[in-house]
Amino acid sequence: MKTVLVIVASYLIGSIPFSLLASKAKGADPRQAGTKNVGATNALVVAGPIAGAVALFGDIGKGIAAIYLARYFSLTDWGIVFCGLAAVIGHDFSIFLRFKGGKGIAATGGVLLALDPIFGIITLLLWILTMFLFRYFIPSTILVLCFVPVMMWMASWRGEYITFGILSALLAIYAHRQDLKRYFAGDELTIQESLAKYRKK
Repeated sequence: MKTVLVIVASYLIGSIPFSLLASKAKGADPRQAGTKNVGATNALVVAGPIAGAVALFGDIGKGIAAIYLARYFSLTDWGIVFCGLAAVIGHDFSIFLRFKGGKGIAATGGVLLALDPIFGIITLLLWILTMFLFRYFIPSTILVLCFVPVMMWMASWRGEYITFGILSALLAIYAHRQDLKRYFAGDELTIQESLAKYRKK
């Protein structure tokens, strides 16, 4: 019962829509402008850098909080994994937004940082390098997340956490399915083109 309650609490933490709250404080609604995604990137676009930063750190914090909560209550490795997944699922399918939400990247990053800060930082640096080489935000993000369970396996992580890596990558692919369709259709903007478009607004 304890494990179930902590997983539910992790989902509720993940469901807190920091991007919407931060944007609303600036008089904007990310659901009605930009990409219409309730995420930190769109909060930056529609409400400015302060709202974007609040949303980003809030979303990362959700993943961190879920893992620390699981550890505080001394859950098993599987319990910790399910709490991390619950936070990401809460972000993607928030109960406060009628089971809609963002795309879970920052929350996933928060989980990885909480599980192992060094591994989380290495993943972040790999993500930055991949974006620099491939020039596309979404494909680079998905590629790195798909490589995370491989890196976990290479680093001799327990199977439970490798399972988290696999499931979080699948969640990211599902959440970004429309973006990936645009990319393969040749309609996705490069990072440089996206920044140029943002500066014009």
